[in-house]
Amino acid sequence: MAVVAFILPLPFLRPTPRTDTATWQQLLAAFEGRGIRVLDQHPRCREPDLDGLYVRGLRELVVCPRGDRSLTLRHEGWHLVQSLCLGDGPWLSAERIERRLTRQDRRELQALVQPQRRRREAEARAMAQLPAREYLAELDRACTERLPVRAATPDS
Repeated sequence: MAVVAFILPLPFLRPTPRTDTATWQQLLAAFEGRGIRVLDQHPRCREPDLDGLYVRGLRELVVCPRGDRSLTLRHEGWHLVQSLCLGDGPWLSAERIERRLTRQDRRELQALVQPQRRRREAEARAMAQLPAREYLAELDRACTERLPVRAATPDS
C-alpha cells in the first residue's frame, strides 16, 4: 500500500515576523505622548491568533507579546484613530487602500471580515504597512485636535 501525502498551503498562514525594536519604541513613545496607554497583558492575548486589539472609545491599545508588535501597534492604533479622531469616517480613498493592501490582506478581508467592517479593517491594514515616520505623520494630521502631543513633564 502506497501512502501519498499532499502539502496544502494554508491560505492565511503568515510567517512570524520579528519586531524592529527601534520602530516599536518610536511608535510606543508617539502613542504614549498622546495619552494612549499601550498594554501587553489582556485576557484575550491567550487566543493564539490574536496579536492585539482596540476597544472602541478607550484611550488604550493592547499589543500582545507576539508577532511584529510594531505592525500590530500601527494597525490597532489606526483603529483608535478611526474611532477617536475621525469619527469613524474614512481617511484614505478606496484607491489608496487598495494600492497598499497585500494579496494576503485581500484574501483575509474577503474570507474573514464582515462586509460592513471591511473598509475600516482594510484601511487599518493599509496604514499598518506604512513606514513608522510616514505613519506618524498621518497620525499627526488625523489627530492634531483630538489627540495632541502632550508636553513632557518632569515626572515622565
